[in-house]
Amino acid sequence: MYPINSQLNISVKAPLIAGISFVLGLLFDYFFYDKIPGIGFPIYIGLILIGLFIISKDSKRQINKQVLWLLIPLIFFSSMVFVRSSELLTFLNIVASLLLLLLVAEVLFVGLLKNFLISDYLKIIFLPFRFIRAFFQTLPNIFKFWKVGTEPTEPKVSSRVIKGIIMAIPIILIFLGLFSSADLIFQKYLSDLIRIDIDPEIIVRSILVLSATFALIGAYSYTLGKKERSIVSSTTNTKSYTIGHIETSILLGMVNLLFFGFILVQLTYLFGGESNIVSQGFTYAEYARKGFFELIAVAIISFLLLLTTEKYIAKKDTDHTLIFRILSTALIIQVILIMMSGFKRLLLYEEAYGFTTLRLYSHGFIILLAIIFVLLLYKIHKDKRENSFVLRAFVSVTVFLVVINIINPDKFIAERNIERFATTGKLDTHYLASLSDDAVPEMVKILNIPDEDIRNGFARELYWRTQKDSSFSAQWQSSNISRINANNILKPKMADLEQYKDYQQQEDTGLN
Repeated sequence: MYPINSQLNISVKAPLIAGISFVLGLLFDYFFYDKIPGIGFPIYIGLILIGLFIISKDSKRQINKQVLWLLIPLIFFSSMVFVRSSELLTFLNIVASLLLLLLVAEVLFVGLLKNFLISDYLKIIFLPFRFIRAFFQTLPNIFKFWKVGTEPTEPKVSSRVIKGIIMAIPIILIFLGLFSSADLIFQKYLSDLIRIDIDPEIIVRSILVLSATFALIGAYSYTLGKKERSIVSSTTNTKSYTIGHIETSILLGMVNLLFFGFILVQLTYLFGGESNIVSQGFTYAEYARKGFFELIAVAIISFLLLLTTEKYIAKKDTDHTLIFRILSTALIIQVILIMMSGFKRLLLYEEAYGFTTLRLYSHGFIILLAIIFVLLLYKIHKDKRENSFVLRAFVSVTVFLVVINIINPDKFIAERNIERFATTGKLDTHYLASLSDDAVPEMVKILNIPDEDIRNGFARELYWRTQKDSSFSAQWQSSNISRINANNILKPKMADLEQYKDYQQQEDTGLN
């Protein structure tokens, strides 16, 4: 339940919450239905924030100043949906924006981000489920404003009836679908009963508007009615469950020995030169390709192992014992060396086959993971507080995604592969043509390379790329800077590209 002041706020503001949510529900359909993300996304995020601050006005509750700091990355990531067109990067920017929006909802009035623990960040992912309860708690206040019924007690009964109907509809629809599939006669009677000539698109869009409206009513109600909670930051260990020093020492000691043996092999072969690898019957590229993701899995499992043991090991006067610090430090150093091995494998593979989106993001993830391990090492030796470690990790992930946006991955990949062509004479034009519009300013440079076969083959790929259905991106809500730039670059070249539309490239130099 909400505190009394919050209940009064929601009761008074319920009509405003419903009105703003319904308008935003209609705008959700206008901005996103049958469209790809573009300028409409940052505009819609901005409208949600404006609605939030309008509803929060005069609530007699102080807005946390830290929310302003969250707005900076939120505005940046949502705006990059308008700037970049890479599908993967757009997905990451949208996810980051939505998670930051949930964080804003969580700490708008109460709670301090700097006091968040790992569990608090995990709860943010499931926060929308709390919006469901908030929606149903606000519903009676909305009906009360509309004066459903004439007697003082009637609004409560009426709102409960409507609430029950809303809860029953999806269940009834599920059972109707199952019964229709189970019995053809029942299916025929049902079809005759509900035969209404309504455009299915209208139904879909209406459901979309209502879903967005209900979700926003729940979100706004939750944010406005959120009660105080305290997250106590302390360096003391208040946990009842602990792991003994002997068990931890054996566990970490054995893991360290295993890692040390693996690193010796890596030093001998991966860092020892191609001749050592060839002598074992492998090519350099085969050795580099095999096992990369397994090494990343090792690093992630090691991180979880260290984080768990560090959290639950018995401490002496709030500090770790010397043996634990030695073993954990040794393990972190070895994990970083193993990640360097994975990094080296990627470099070798890129030398052999070129850059791809997966390889570039894997490089970045290794660097991010190494930074997180360094932060964990600092936590073990200096700052024992979990909330401080988590905040630094949160900032690191945010900065990582900012850097990825600035690098412009698809453009970077195109640049590196064209540079690689100058030394190897190999270029996968089919893969490069599949990159997003972010890479077009670099890709068109291939049209000027001396190799006629590759040049003409790429012209063919570029021509057919421009022939794809662009109706989803034609509307202004889907406007995107990269797509606009790409169109401006390719449009004057269409007449030249068309003559190569049936060209058959003589060789295939694919990126494996």
